[in-house]
Amino acid sequence: MSTQNKFTHWQRTESQFLAADPQAVYSIVGNLSQTGLWMKSFDGFIVHDDQRGVGTKVDLLPPGKVFGPLHRSTAPSGTITRRNHQTRMVEFTQPQPAGEMTLRWQVDEYENGCRVNFTVQLSGPGTTAFKFTVANALCKDFTVAAARLYKIVAPTAHRKRDAQIVISGGRGFLGRNLAADLICRGFSVAVLTRHSEKGFPAEQYVWDGTHQGPWTGVLKSEHPVHLINLAGERVDKRNTPQNIAALTDSRVTSTQALAQAAAAAPQLATWIQSSTTAIFGDAGETELTESSPIPSDHRALPEMTGVASAWEQAFNEAEVNAAQRYILRTSLVMHPDAPLLGPLNMLVNTGLGGPLGTGKQWFSWIGLEDWLRLIRCMLGFETPSIPAGLVHGACPTPLRNAEVMAVLRTVAGLRGLPTGSVLPKIGAAIMGSNARVALTGRKVTSEVLAHAGFEFQETDFAATISD
Repeated sequence: MSTQNKFTHWQRTESQFLAADPQAVYSIVGNLSQTGLWMKSFDGFIVHDDQRGVGTKVDLLPPGKVFGPLHRSTAPSGTITRRNHQTRMVEFTQPQPAGEMTLRWQVDEYENGCRVNFTVQLSGPGTTAFKFTVANALCKDFTVAAARLYKIVAPTAHRKRDAQIVISGGRGFLGRNLAADLICRGFSVAVLTRHSEKGFPAEQYVWDGTHQGPWTGVLKSEHPVHLINLAGERVDKRNTPQNIAALTDSRVTSTQALAQAAAAAPQLATWIQSSTTAIFGDAGETELTESSPIPSDHRALPEMTGVASAWEQAFNEAEVNAAQRYILRTSLVMHPDAPLLGPLNMLVNTGLGGPLGTGKQWFSWIGLEDWLRLIRCMLGFETPSIPAGLVHGACPTPLRNAEVMAVLRTVAGLRGLPTGSVLPKIGAAIMGSNARVALTGRKVTSEVLAHAGFEFQETDFAATISD
């Protein structure tokens, strides 16, 4: 797509596997009057013809206190512009000022189930504005939407798996995508969370990350129980002693609470303990794998090395009652909705998308789909088998910061001035974040995954983060 067309044409597709009969899934997906039951990124549709054929008038009901009422009072009705029951596809087109927005759903047969694909297309001079205000929001949380869809498909059309998955910290970006993906594959999933979320498809147990309570019962099941601990305070905070202490305590205390609960339960099949490749601090040009030592010199940063080391130590010192035990050091997980991309894209879209700092710092990453598949392999649900112990969740193609920013500029179709190090520090201070997240780096890969034969499917950074 040319740079010029980026401002008048835009497309994004989300896809999710469901362990369910394709026709049963399409019976819901193909009926737009039921879309609001599972896609909560908007309030659904009003379909004006029970036959729901091509040409049928349909009113899109977008959410929001401002845009929703404005759209409903000013926008014309859209129509069903394509429908094919044989290929299980339906398409809706909404007129926009000097252009249009097309939404397309398709259910493809896939091994042991199907894939649900959702595409948003924009055209016309208002493309950029609608991309930021509407289109990306419609795609957000699609995996969670697909999990809701799975749960309303007729039970006789499901493929169920005999395993109980428990995810602490199960409603952050990684946790909610992992929970939803596993639900879509037929697993029973429960999340431990400080605040429950209405309409979230997993079973939710409220906990404070410290004390024992009713949530401990979820670790007791007639089926194998697998625990994935992602719990911890948000890391991108100001680099203060108080924040570092809070980051550390939230991880150590929750790990200890889980270990205490697991000790009173039957042996877990698997415990995956989350950690981070940021444990290596600001590592410069050093190439880092699972056998690399943790730095103790100037490269060790308190909010990175200090927090992660305490997190791993809490796990290693605990009486971990599990047959298979992992520490998964995850690098930066990439997807169009990845939290880190928000501030980086903001710089790009304001003309400041050049290299941050020197631009030479390393950026180790992994695509969301590869990260989810890695978890499934560690749980023993897919191959290859990953040996228990320490694992780096990092793809084999780390990039320099300058390369990352160049990709973001290309995707946006914009140029960018070099940002240096002063502006990120000022911006971080204003937003309450930590500039060292962007100004430091690590060149991390995984020798464990290479030896196990794990093949990364997302090694093209641009393709992974493109809308």
